[in-house]
Amino acid sequence: MKIVVTCGDVNGIGLETLLKSADVMSSNLYFKDTEFYLACNSQSLLEYAKKIGYDIEILNERVIVSDHYMKILECDNYSPVEFGKVTRNAGSLSVESLEKAIVQTLNHKFDALVTLPISKESAYLAGFKYPGQTEMLAEKSKVTSPLMILFKDDLRVALATIHEPLRKVPDLITKEKLIALISQFNNSLKIDFGIEKPIIAVLGLNPHAGENGKIGMEENTIISVALDHLKTDGVLVRGPYPADGFFAHGDYKNFDGIVAMFHDQGLVPLKLLAHGTGVNFTAGLPVVRTSPDHGTAYGISGKGIASPNSLIAALISAVKIVKARKNHKN
Repeated sequence: MKIVVTCGDVNGIGLETLLKSADVMSSNLYFKDTEFYLACNSQSLLEYAKKIGYDIEILNERVIVSDHYMKILECDNYSPVEFGKVTRNAGSLSVESLEKAIVQTLNHKFDALVTLPISKESAYLAGFKYPGQTEMLAEKSKVTSPLMILFKDDLRVALATIHEPLRKVPDLITKEKLIALISQFNNSLKIDFGIEKPIIAVLGLNPHAGENGKIGMEENTIISVALDHLKTDGVLVRGPYPADGFFAHGDYKNFDGIVAMFHDQGLVPLKLLAHGTGVNFTAGLPVVRTSPDHGTAYGISGKGIASPNSLIAALISAVKIVKARKNHKN
């Protein structure tokens, strides 16, 4: 199996977490037959490692860290490492790394793609035109509706809306969209996670799930109607549930997947419960893509204190999902 990792923003913590993961990548049984590639500029990588006190060597298109090596997918754009700063150079390198990794993964050179976090502000300075990496992956893959799933072990959260202003969210939630999204989530739970008969919970949009129309009508007129339709198709779906009580009372433990109506509704509780080991997975793509659930973390970049746990979980998950897809086909 071959996995390519993007370099993300070289002014953030991404490469630090990757260097810290090297020992696990060389010893963990999940990676026994796995080759790793890093899409990065060699000069930027050497500079980054030196600044955080890592002794690495680049030889014959490989970066050697401790007893582990990764092959280099060389990027042309050099970026000076300026921890915690938004720079056009860092944006250019992060975009080039992502583009190269996507194209070669779509061309079947790699079995999976793991993306380190980018700074969207830096990427925009370099001409990046997407709300996030997920949307770029979708366009390059010619997929109109990718599904963002964040998970930690058996807690899996899908988002009905992703990077949208809150004032736009209610208008974006329609019966048709929910039916398509939950169907896609149901299929991903079967194909990518190997769950034969997934049970899915759906959260309400409004506080207390609208209190039967007293706080909002979307639960009655849109969400419940969509769920009734899905049930007739055999999807095991329940809800809509009030989001606060659902997580506070531990109801999430009874489901294989949870659909949240907007970004923070689902990801705030997931990240609290994941304790820094959550994984972001993009369902609905022809390729497997995972990423750690944290951002560039400029506030701690360059200090050597970033945890690699979320990245390690993302790497392991990429291997598991590739294998799950192969098993499903067989």
